Parts: sequence; structure tokens; C-alpha cells
Amino acid sequence: MSHAKILAFGALALVASSYACGQSSADDSTNNSENEFVGFKGSVDNAGMVEMGTILLTTASNPLIDSSLDAFNQEDPFALAATAAPGYRTAFASNLAKFDKIDGKPDWSAPQTTKWIARLASNYQVLDTSKPCGDFGDQHTYLEIERAMLNDAAHTTCGGRMPNEDVLDVTFNFLARGPAASATGDEAIGDGIDQATQLATDAFPYLADINE
Repeated sequence: MSHAKILAFGALALVASSYACGQSSADDSTNNSENEFVGFKGSVDNAGMVEMGTILLTTASNPLIDSSLDAFNQEDPFALAATAAPGYRTAFASNLAKFDKIDGKPDWSAPQTTKWIARLASNYQVLDTSKPCGDFGDQHTYLEIERAMLNDAAHTTCGGRMPNEDVLDVTFNFLARGPAASATGDEAIGDGIDQATQLATDAFPYLADINE
């Protein structure tokens, strides 16, 4: 495993352990936390872009999980509340800068950073049904439209997320190696997990086979 991959794996472990600590430190009883959502109306998990909110509201110091994460997950995914948006954007910018240092060099330009922080005010994915969708091998559709926008280039796929796509590897390369970086190749970083135990099928409803 390359030095860059080891660093990326360490960053992933930090996110995972931080999330677990944040969930359990306030109250060891999961039942109590779940009771908060009994009869609740509205969003509880703002996951348009996979783990983007969780990762960019995670810090390397106490508290490990930003106290605003639950509030962020209940926001309108198409528009953050005006009163809360500045705080989220500050956290997003701070943590994006930390990820950008993982490979030892800056990969995000100031204009790209500004555009992406503004884009995170709306946590949804963009689809272009006029472009091809499918399994393109090493070319990922996930964040392809967003990455093209940041690189002032034309996108070539429908965007979105294919059921079997390794979106966490795409996310980590995007954050740590910049919008122009690929999630494949010798310089790519990853978490060491390339697919689910059972792959989804290619036909609706795309359900995977049962593990036996």
C-alpha cells in the first residue's frame, strides 16, 4: 500500500471512530436518542452526497463530531437555513483544508474551494438524463458533473450514483486529491473496500442476492 493510501485509510478511520464516539458519548442508550424521532416529521439524514456532511463536519479535536451534525441532517437538502448556513460553511471550509493536506500538497484552488463550499449549501446530486448512464469501468459517474463544474469542463456521464459504485473512494480522492483527481490509478487513495459482499443487480429494483 502506498504512503498516500495509508494516510487516506487513517483519515477514514478517524471519521469512522469520530462518528461512533460522537454518537455514544452523550448518551450510551440508543433507545433514548431514537425516541427523539418518534413522531418526527422532516429529514433526519441529509445524504444527497454520500457522507459529505458527516466527513466535513468531523474535526480532529474535541468535540470529534460537530454538534451541528444532527441539525445539518434535518436541514432542507435544497437550501440551508440562512441563520445556520454561515456556521456550516465555516466548518466545511476548515475540514476541506485538512483533507486537502493529506497527500502533502494543495490540490484545491481558492476558486474551487469557494464554489464547493457554496454548493454544499444544497446537499443533492445533479443528474443529466441526456448523457449515458451505466458501468464505465474506471470512470465513475458519482460526482462527475460536480467535478466537471469545478474544473470548468464539460461532463460526459449522467452523474448520480450507480448502485455498485465505490463512492467512498471517489469522495476521498475528491477531498484529498482535488476535483481533477481520479479514484483509480497508481496515485489513487482508498479505504481498501471496493465493493459490497453481494453486488446489486442491473435490473430494477437492483436488489442484491441474499448472503448465505
